[in-house]
Amino acid sequence: MLKKVLINIIKAGLALGLLGWLVQSGKLNWSLLAEMQRYPLRLLMVFGFCFLNLLLVTWRWRYLLSARSRHSIPLAGLGMVNWIGLFFGSVLPGSITGDVVKIFYVKKSDASLSTPFLLFSSFLDRVMGLTGLILLMGGFSVFNYSTLSALSPKLVPMLHFNFFLLASVITALIVFFLAPHLIEQLLTILKRFIPQSKWPQRLQDLWKDLISARRQMGLAILISIVVQFLGVVIFHLLVSPQYQTALSLELVLSFIPLGFMALAIPIAPGGLGVGHAAFQTLFGFAGEMNGANFFNMYFVVTMAFNILGFIPWLISKRR
Repeated sequence: MLKKVLINIIKAGLALGLLGWLVQSGKLNWSLLAEMQRYPLRLLMVFGFCFLNLLLVTWRWRYLLSARSRHSIPLAGLGMVNWIGLFFGSVLPGSITGDVVKIFYVKKSDASLSTPFLLFSSFLDRVMGLTGLILLMGGFSVFNYSTLSALSPKLVPMLHFNFFLLASVITALIVFFLAPHLIEQLLTILKRFIPQSKWPQRLQDLWKDLISARRQMGLAILISIVVQFLGVVIFHLLVSPQYQTALSLELVLSFIPLGFMALAIPIAPGGLGVGHAAFQTLFGFAGEMNGANFFNMYFVVTMAFNILGFIPWLISKRR
């Protein structure tokens, strides 16, 4: 318990330290948030895309759950559960708080789904999201390599790391879909080397669960790519009126997924602090000095959408 508290304190300190540095250096201007009110139609479109993303993420999780569920889970009901999870994940500490809440609700609605499988499906759903982001980011890095590398030598190692991630994910997907028996054989060998340990058998059972959901995972990856691309569109749609330099669309579409990778580091809710620093650096390569402010606008709007999840929570609580 004390260890978790200390870890959360360290994370909060790091996030607040990054924010403090950005404010002191003049790179973060909170007054820019008022600019969003000048574009009500854009804000409406952004919230519409956020809702569409929620539906797609819900569809992805529902499809993964269908591998074990005995009943057809209503998409609307599961969407409300996902929104409630976003609400609790935004207002309570811990990176998996929202997932625990979602599992509680789904378990109540379908007793045939075991808690271990629900935990596994929630973890797998996150992995699918990260896989979609790496594929999207890697694709943009490949197609725009010459443009990005010409901006700054500092981007070259990052792009090469993106290629490594892309190659790793593609290799893993090829093995998973075309040669799953290879992993099965490796786990069998591992069991012979450490027969007293229960972990090889648990890993083997987990791998069998993955294989049984192979059909669902193919579509889940495609949904994940669309979800991540919609996230890029939301970011660009929200901040593009504030660009002070002539940024090409291909450049912006490359920067935003790179910044989103920084948000995958679970330091603070919504990437607070880390996202500000990442986008400030990325947009700075193109001479645009409002990167932290751009992320600030994105952070506030997405958090506002997540917090609206209290509405379905109140409704379900009454029911």
